[in-house]
Amino acid sequence: MYGKIVILSVPDSEDYILKKILKVVERSTDDIDIEEREFPSETMERGELQISFSEKKVYQNGQEILLNRHEYDTLVYLARHPGWVRSKEQIYEVVWTEEVENYENAVMWCISQLRKKLEPDPDRLQYIHTVKGVGYKFEYRKNKN
Repeated sequence: MYGKIVILSVPDSEDYILKKILKVVERSTDDIDIEEREFPSETMERGELQISFSEKKVYQNGQEILLNRHEYDTLVYLARHPGWVRSKEQIYEVVWTEEVENYENAVMWCISQLRKKLEPDPDRLQYIHTVKGVGYKFEYRKNKN
């Protein structure tokens, strides 16, 4: 006889809820081996860039970078999947909660604003890269001077 497995997905800021659920599950399955779980880190660091998920803030060289909701959510979406290419449509579907007339322009504008705020040298991108005809990816590349 086989039991059911429930897979839950909750935002990082909801770690507390996830921990509570896992405690209940573990208590009810004392006779079943449950693998060790790792909880997502509260921060991510790439070069001089630090993303604090619990604070929903971004820092560069220790200085806070002010981002709007779309910029922050786009950065987090790309940074959580480094090297993965995401289309404008994929970014729009994950980040935007409201409908916009031209989602491609909205995403391109958001990426351009992120680059203005994050990239020290616009001619040598370090974080958000364009894959022509496909979309964007987050990949930290240290600039060599």
